[in-house]
Amino acid sequence: MTSIFVDWEPGDEAAAARIAASILPHREEFIAYLFDATARGVPELVRDHDQRTLLFASIAENTVVFISSLQDGGDPSVEPAPPGALAFAKELARKDVSLAALLRAYRIGQARFTALCLDSASETEDIDDLTALRIVVGKLAAFIDHICEEVARAYEAERERWVSSRSGLTQHLVRRLLDGTAEDTAEAQKALGYDLSGTHMAIDIWVPPPGPGESDSLEQARQLIESISPQSSTISIPTGESCLCVWISFDQVPAGFVEMLRSTVDASDLSMQVVVGRAVPGTQGFQKTYRQASRLRSLAGSAMPKPPKVLTYNDIAPIAMLADDLGEVQAFVTEVLGALAVDTARSEELRETLRIYLRCHRSLAATAELMSLHRNTVRYRIHQIVEEFGHLIDRTDHYRLISALEICRWYGRSVLDAPALANPE
Repeated sequence: MTSIFVDWEPGDEAAAARIAASILPHREEFIAYLFDATARGVPELVRDHDQRTLLFASIAENTVVFISSLQDGGDPSVEPAPPGALAFAKELARKDVSLAALLRAYRIGQARFTALCLDSASETEDIDDLTALRIVVGKLAAFIDHICEEVARAYEAERERWVSSRSGLTQHLVRRLLDGTAEDTAEAQKALGYDLSGTHMAIDIWVPPPGPGESDSLEQARQLIESISPQSSTISIPTGESCLCVWISFDQVPAGFVEMLRSTVDASDLSMQVVVGRAVPGTQGFQKTYRQASRLRSLAGSAMPKPPKVLTYNDIAPIAMLADDLGEVQAFVTEVLGALAVDTARSEELRETLRIYLRCHRSLAATAELMSLHRNTVRYRIHQIVEEFGHLIDRTDHYRLISALEICRWYGRSVLDAPALANPE
């Protein structure tokens, strides 16, 4: 079998298969590791929940396909690209994320998978290192070259289709306004039919994906939001498969607008979750309120427990303003909460009870009412916390403790420690 990167003979396949066998037990761990490395290395690929989901699916499918090619001796450069990889490329095209960012992710994957194979070969005594690695590195190069061509083709086709449509043109112009590359703001305003000189509020809407035979409720949700202030200028673009961002431009924000928004959404039969940036004037305000709504959308996706139907930036501003370095945030949470920062259902239950208990000034009755629990249930949980983690309450600075618990509530698993594996013996 021949590739433009390396030649390999049928007899050489056994060596590569042995490396595949050695790394197969670590496949899921590697997928999670590569996802984390890619998200940190190319943050524009994980701007929202949909992008994070599609990136993970793309990495998982590519890894499975390539390991399978090592196992069965196939040529990975002739197989169709995995559906997840193509779907992610198309999503990035619609979100105006550069193709260069996507291709960089593949270079990261190539480097990390090569390192994994090197480690596996060095730790396995019966592997002919030179032959095995020559085959694996060559196959990996052929696979990455092939996949990059496929995803680039899918990206360009989707980009051309999207921009050529009216909705695509709108999104293209809005993205230029958001990243500051719009050359003529007045022309953009004219083309969009939206008043950029006013005070802007970004409202991001999420609805569950429609099931078989169900109508898409995202458009109904958009109309509902715009009906709250029918005289105001509005514009909207999709921000994900089931998400839409609506900007409203006000001459002056009506008194009680957020309260009207909450009551309208709560009274609606539509299943939806809405996040709201602050009202900020001017073109920079158009950008800033969107960044706030985007941050809230991400936090709404990771929150444990689930957020309310309407979440505003003012509701959780101190948490939403945290730096993007989740590594530092996680280190802070672990330092403050210790064993209570473990990602288990019981720890989540105790953390949330303690968070509400402290917010209610240690009132059992108020905590029970807010959590819709019996007072004895709250008393029992607090007793458990005191028994196991009493030092947290007694010896930790109150502000640090509250901050760590709030971070866990909104950032969820991304800042929690994995539970320890059970001892097989």
